Amino acid sequence: MIRGAEQDPKEMSFLDHLEELRWMLIRSGVAVVVAAVIAFPLSRYIYEYILVRPLHTQFPDMKLIFLRPTGVFLALIGISLWSAVIMALPYIAFELWRFIAPGLLKKERRLMPVVVVSTVVCFLAGAAMAFFVVLPYALRFLLGTWSDIAQPTLEIKEYLTFALRLTLAFGVVFELPVLSFFLARLGIVTPALMRKFRIYAIFMIAVLAAFITPPDAITMIMLLVPLVLLYELSIWVAAIGRRMAERAA
Repeated sequence: MIRGAEQDPKEMSFLDHLEELRWMLIRSGVAVVVAAVIAFPLSRYIYEYILVRPLHTQFPDMKLIFLRPTGVFLALIGISLWSAVIMALPYIAFELWRFIAPGLLKKERRLMPVVVVSTVVCFLAGAAMAFFVVLPYALRFLLGTWSDIAQPTLEIKEYLTFALRLTLAFGVVFELPVLSFFLARLGIVTPALMRKFRIYAIFMIAVLAAFITPPDAITMIMLLVPLVLLYELSIWVAAIGRRMAERAA
């Protein structure tokens, strides 16, 4: 039972909040597991018709290899889990909102549909940009530039790890405008504050890009540029959220 929906959040103890967090994580985990079970029978089709398409677009004759007997099976398990996260994302966003909603004012809770939908849309937009735009160019550069020196051969696990990590990284960082709007709406951040700390934010963005992307400079730069642009967009979005908060006050 969600006690936060029936109890004044100020009366809840720290342990009560930890209990709510624990159940939120459990429910979200169960949703991912159920989605993974549904996705596993489709994992081969997701692999053949979606995940390897950017590679075959750039290198039509390249075939992926596996070095262990369990290589393909583990790859399909990984595809199922990544697909499950995307499938369960609306529910996870709803659970996260439901966890923080008891601490908000009634007028702020009305933002729930907008925040949940925006969270899902922004994640899918970032994942789509990574998959359809960044990944093909990254493969062309990383595999095609020196193909006259050595013939590239990709192991299935390495390729899928590269593609899925890049997709997840872009999906997560595209949440920056939603986060900025929400924090500005609550009065936690302001556009002026974001402009003041722009240099520091860009430095942190560079560190983040190096941490969440595969370990090569080209991919990091491909993520860094959209991140900087998203930060500038977030300042504008935060200004909208701030004006909305001032009008509602």
